[in-house]
This record gives sequence, C-alpha cells and structure tokens, in this order.
Amino acid sequence: MARVSKNGRTPEARAFRAERVLDAGMALATRGGYDAVQMREVARIAGVALSTLYRYYPSKDALITAATRAQLRQLREDIGRRPPRQRSPEGRAAEVLHRAFLAMQYNRGWAHAALSSFQTPRPLEKQSADAASEIEEVDKNAFADIMALAAWGPAHRTTAAEYRALHMLVSLWNSSVIDWLNGWLTPETVEERLKFAAKRLLPA
Repeated sequence: MARVSKNGRTPEARAFRAERVLDAGMALATRGGYDAVQMREVARIAGVALSTLYRYYPSKDALITAATRAQLRQLREDIGRRPPRQRSPEGRAAEVLHRAFLAMQYNRGWAHAALSSFQTPRPLEKQSADAASEIEEVDKNAFADIMALAAWGPAHRTTAAEYRALHMLVSLWNSSVIDWLNGWLTPETVEERLKFAAKRLLPA
C-alpha cells in the first residue's frame, strides 16, 4: 500500500492537518478554557502555518464549532454502539443528555470553551443570518437529532412539536452546564433537572 504524505495538498493530507488543528485546539481548551484557545498557539502545536490555520478556520469560534461537530459525531456513534436501555422515549432522550454532560464533566476546560463560544451573544454589528444558522445547526439541530434517534429510532419521522420539545431540552442542557461551570449547580442537580424536563416535555 502506498504511503500517504501528511504534508502535501492531497485530501488525506488536508484532513490530517485539520485533525491536528482540532486536537491542538481541544488540548488548549482543556488547559484553560475559552481564553486559552489562541490561534497562534494552535498553529504552533499543530505544526501548521498561521495563514494555513486561518484558511481552515477563519476565527477561534469557527475552530471551536468544528471541534463541537466532531464531539457530536462521537456522541452519535456512541449512541449507535450503546443504545440507551430505558423503556420510554423520554428516558432514552435523557440518557443522551446524561452522556453529553458526562463528557463536559470529564473535560471542564473544553466545556468552558464550547459553552463560551455558543452561548455568548455576538456583537450586534457582527450578527448575521449565516452566523445564526450555523450556531443553530451545531448547538440545537444536531443535538436534537441525536436525541430523536435515541428516543424513537431511525424509522421515526420527528414532528415539529417533538423538535420544539427537543430544542427546549438542548437549551436547558446548555444553561444547566453553564450554571454547573459557575458553581451554581451540582452535577446531581443538573441530572435531576434534565430527567424532569425530558419527562414533562416529551410525549409518551
């Protein structure tokens, strides 16, 4: 088998560099949260030119967005490998919220970076429809789709009402993680909140 160059311009090489960049960004976030993710330092750790990094990700928030997408893909794969065993749809959806929160507890620095990126309002002059749609896709739709898959299975067509309930659960998850990061909620209280909300919001 031919050896793939990791430093060229092939799709494989670009994917490898992108993976290094995401790993570097997450490593910095792990050490110090959102403020620790500095693009120049990401480029140095990943071994890429700063100009190359900005071609991949034009801002720190774009980099964190990409890393969040990767985390959501891992969560979806985990749900596929280990489907929730609860009997009810709300129980299975709550299990997705639980696993996602466990990941935040394992890496508090990354939790701080991700939530700071998506939950901090943009400056008014920089807000745009494109930015808003990108945030919604990463922060709500993808997460909601994973919960829907766990709750009702791949053959289920999620209704508008069900999506509204799932999006409300995502919003509660976000705010609860922030309250936990700030020391206002214990992990146990977060779990209780999420289970209670899933039971009340999702139809049987």
